[in-house]
Amino acid sequence: MDLWSEFDNNLQLSPEPAVHGRTRRLTERVILSLVREWLLQDYVSAYSRSLAATHIFKRCYWLDALGLDGRSTKIVQAADPVEPALTSTRKGRKKIAAPVPPALEPVMKLANALAQESKPIALYGLLFEAGSSRRRAPQIMQNGAQPASGKELVVPRESSILRTNWLDAASVVLKEIEAAPAIFLLNPFGATLFSAEELAQLYQRTVPSELCLLVPHKQLEQHLKSAFHTPELGARLTSLLRSDRWKMLSIKDEELVASLEKLLVLFTAAMQRHFQLAVQRIALPLQVRPAYVETVPYTLIFATRRQDSLLCMNDAVCLHRRRLYEQSQRGVLGEEWFIQQMHQRREAEQHQLYLRILQQGRAQRSRRWPDLRQYLLLASFGQFTLQDYDNTLLQLLAEGHIRCDWRQHAISADGERIPGNDDTLVWIS
Repeated sequence: MDLWSEFDNNLQLSPEPAVHGRTRRLTERVILSLVREWLLQDYVSAYSRSLAATHIFKRCYWLDALGLDGRSTKIVQAADPVEPALTSTRKGRKKIAAPVPPALEPVMKLANALAQESKPIALYGLLFEAGSSRRRAPQIMQNGAQPASGKELVVPRESSILRTNWLDAASVVLKEIEAAPAIFLLNPFGATLFSAEELAQLYQRTVPSELCLLVPHKQLEQHLKSAFHTPELGARLTSLLRSDRWKMLSIKDEELVASLEKLLVLFTAAMQRHFQLAVQRIALPLQVRPAYVETVPYTLIFATRRQDSLLCMNDAVCLHRRRLYEQSQRGVLGEEWFIQQMHQRREAEQHQLYLRILQQGRAQRSRRWPDLRQYLLLASFGQFTLQDYDNTLLQLLAEGHIRCDWRQHAISADGERIPGNDDTLVWIS
């Protein structure tokens, strides 16, 4: 499901596909669009389904505070618009809901798909037009309509665009959605640096809260340089990092890349205090031209308290990278050779996974497969999918390298039995 195709078509601003010999210019707008597309398609969809499977939660929020282009908030004629939703009136009649601005179309398409599944869940998207930092007074725009002058912020009970920024609206929004799971897409190093207290509001939520913090390296660099000669900003950075070790970092051009990497390490270490599961720093590769993929100067920091969410993000990262490299080979000279090389590399990686599971399992005498899989997954986050790990274990079981003492029947989608928490692995030397 290509959730963002209509969005790009409506604006006529979609990134041009890279043609042979041409380099695509990865502007900030293009990068943010691609990151949203990837997260919605590969992570938000899978995680929402995992929440629905628990039969505990009936709704989930996607809060996107990366900021929007003004044109994406206006309703324009779409080539293939979102099918209008039907709403009920008090008299039981049905009416067609108002059309939505292009920026809302991707999340509403996903929401419609999730609502029609056998285990449905309601997904609501709240998009903050002014991004993560303080820029404008709180106002609301629902379905593209202009807000009344001076109207106070009211969080809608449907997907909407908020004409405000996250920091100004956070307390109101968090109070409104306090009983519902939420995925937060924020930039803590935007025009206004987040404080430790502002992030603590998210850490302290008792319901599932998934943090996707997108950090542009250029803005990170600006904050680091400014902190050295602005005492107030320096104190804010120290509080955010829970450390003043940033003062030891160099801002010389030749050492800046290494300094930014160390600054991200300090930031994730401060976050880790609030999470039992490992906080992940995820690099973002994007296709620049045919047969060439480049890592852009952005880092996605992901934090969760839920095991299923961590597994969903691992798969999302892995699938995105595989799909990206496959797409980069299409249409190039010698395409079949490149594809063959890619398949050979993947087979070699799968064989390495086979050996690692066997060696690590024997060395640790691991008795529970979920624990061993978790250890391996964190060591190589985003390199293999959950299915890759399970299929490799099944191969080892079939070849007699492992025996399993079954305590319950755990049947996967394809009918194979995957050892669970109550099943015991016995390693054959």
